[in-house]
Amino acid sequence: MTERTRRTVPQALVWGLAAVAVVLLAAAVVIAGLRLRDRHGGAAQLTASENAAIAAARQETINIQTYRLKSFDADFQAALAGLTPAKKVQWQANEATLKANLTSQKIDSTATVSGAGLISQSGDTALVAVSSDTARVDAQGKTTVTAQNRFQVTMKLIKGKWLMDDFEAVSIS
Repeated sequence: MTERTRRTVPQALVWGLAAVAVVLLAAAVVIAGLRLRDRHGGAAQLTASENAAIAAARQETINIQTYRLKSFDADFQAALAGLTPAKKVQWQANEATLKANLTSQKIDSTATVSGAGLISQSGDTALVAVSSDTARVDAQGKTTVTAQNRFQVTMKLIKGKWLMDDFEAVSIS
């Protein structure tokens, strides 16, 4: 029969391993702290100007797609109020056709925004991504979503107000 031999671990090795564990733990805490500090906190980390550009882009995306037959003129004016002078001239060219289409189909057009975020801002120009849905509401009040839109909206700061200068559909594929 062989006798089991009992080995003892030198005390210096135990203390050395404990010191390595403490150093690794301290390094993990420092790295975690740095990662959390550098994490972007969303809208809370944006400037007031950036948040204002996003809010204006959200609202104008709704305004430019929402027209009710009963209040078409007021709805169209609300959309125009959020456009730059150049975009306003372009959009006014659509007024008669838009009203005729809604009238002939006996529908209202509505929009909702499900999300918006700043792509970039430089001086008085901001680029905002906006996700919106457009729907038609028929004479019986039935709502049908007709499009799920993704827009890249260019906003310009003019006399202290963010106005839509352009918007274009973008693909999400």
